[in-house]
Amino acid sequence: MLGLGLASSHAPGIFCPLDLWPKVYAAIPDYTKESQPAGAKLETREVLEKYLARINAAFEALRQQLEAYRPDALIIIGDHHIDLFNSSNMPTIAIFTGDEVWGSSKPFYMDDPPEASRIHIPVHSVLARFVLKGLIKHGFDPSNVGVMQPLGDPERGVSHMLVLPAPKLIPKLDIPVIPIFLNENFPPLPTAKRCWELGMALREILSKRPERVAIYASGGLSHDPFGPRAGWIDEPLDRWVLERIETGNAEELTNLFTFDSDTVRGGTAEIRAWITAAGACQRPAKIVEYLPVHHIKVGLGFAYWPAIE
Repeated sequence: MLGLGLASSHAPGIFCPLDLWPKVYAAIPDYTKESQPAGAKLETREVLEKYLARINAAFEALRQQLEAYRPDALIIIGDHHIDLFNSSNMPTIAIFTGDEVWGSSKPFYMDDPPEASRIHIPVHSVLARFVLKGLIKHGFDPSNVGVMQPLGDPERGVSHMLVLPAPKLIPKLDIPVIPIFLNENFPPLPTAKRCWELGMALREILSKRPERVAIYASGGLSHDPFGPRAGWIDEPLDRWVLERIETGNAEELTNLFTFDSDTVRGGTAEIRAWITAAGACQRPAKIVEYLPVHHIKVGLGFAYWPAIE
């Protein structure tokens, strides 16, 4: 059964030492540097230190929820970030069913050789294959990724949506995962409604299994780190999303992405993972933290749907 839901941002900057945060913020297109939000200048070293402490505390809160639930497997759902795939193949939904995934646990901002920080994470391949077959019966057409053969970035391995937060949530990397990749930045993109339906399907599929399963939505909230809105955060949008989740009205999120705007392009599109988790959990969530951090270029959100037995 699927009994616990988690969600958080996975901005690479939050996994970097604080001394690198200015470098993270500077990595925006030149044409956007003259039009940055005034709030960024208020983020002094002291302010950023407090932000980092709150981020780590939020991750710890999610880790404690996961530890208390004692899952047999953790579904991790989010964008592939052109790591596993490239323009030769862009599946809308893909499930990894092999024995393990691997990738670099240090963000690219740190300039370390990817192989120096490579970690390996076990996959619950039996459940992954069961989910794959179940989704087909529910009218989905997921791709099956059975081996690690990164096409987009062969050295870095699996997407940072998985390999960066995993050590925070599973320090010993001893809970097998079920990676589900959504195409959140490049066509063909799933609609918000389709993501909601995906979540509901996952819930029904896993209701037939004895294993204790948790789901973690990785990504978001509003950000466009290398696009025209780089450095800007849409706080009203973020708070609207979090309010829908907190009050148990997350189905209203299916209205998102029914229109095209720079506001919902870029990394903001990763909210699709949150919609999927909300569809799987179908109950009010607890909002742990929200921080609009310009130096990280993301509206950082952390939440969980309390465990049920």
